[in-house]
Amino acid sequence: MALSRRSFLPLPVALALAGCTSLTNDLVELAIENRSGGARDVTATVTPVAEYDGSDPPEPDFEGTVPPGSRQLVPDVAPSPDEGAAPIPTRVHVVAGPYEDVLRVDVTGTGTIDVRITRNGLDAFFAAKD
Repeated sequence: MALSRRSFLPLPVALALAGCTSLTNDLVELAIENRSGGARDVTATVTPVAEYDGSDPPEPDFEGTVPPGSRQLVPDVAPSPDEGAAPIPTRVHVVAGPYEDVLRVDVTGTGTIDVRITRNGLDAFFAAKD
């Protein structure tokens, strides 16, 4: 019996899973997804709000170009709270082409801070690991 093409994951999905550190990581990772029409030069910094000092800004966690339709993963960008502990408010500063925003997400455990670049701006949210 021959295996059908449907029995395998599509190559982009398999590659995304192979590079996904959140499957085995206990810390928080950053995922920058470009849904806009062109490549974007991106600088992103993730810092817990309690540790942020405006007079001494932290080094960026990511600096580079994100091609359209792609996703860049950056491991270990923020701590995660212990199970049952309060969420950690986290500051996400993103500069992507003409867009710049400082977003706040509540980190509730291990998982991914997703930043999406669209034609209309930036969006960020926390996706907890199941």
